[in-house]
Amino acid sequence: MKKIYVVLIAIALFVCGGITGYVIAVCAGNSAHSADIDITCIDGSMPDENGCCAGEVYTDMGDLGFNCCPPGDGDCYPPIR
Repeated sequence: MKKIYVVLIAIALFVCGGITGYVIAVCAGNSAHSADIDITCIDGSMPDENGCCAGEVYTDMGDLGFNCCPPGDGDCYPPIR
């Protein structure tokens, strides 16, 4: 008789967990979808038409694609948009 209660409790917890997981997934999905954020440069300005910030040069790096690089030496990064 005790085994039946254990099984019923396990099923009830499984169902509750499934419902909770579904609700969390729906809420997280709706929040991410409704987020309309403009990504800006470090100085707060908007990137140029290529997605590079002020002082960066839109550079063709061959197999690596196009990146925004500082003039001279330095690390290159993918465009913001």
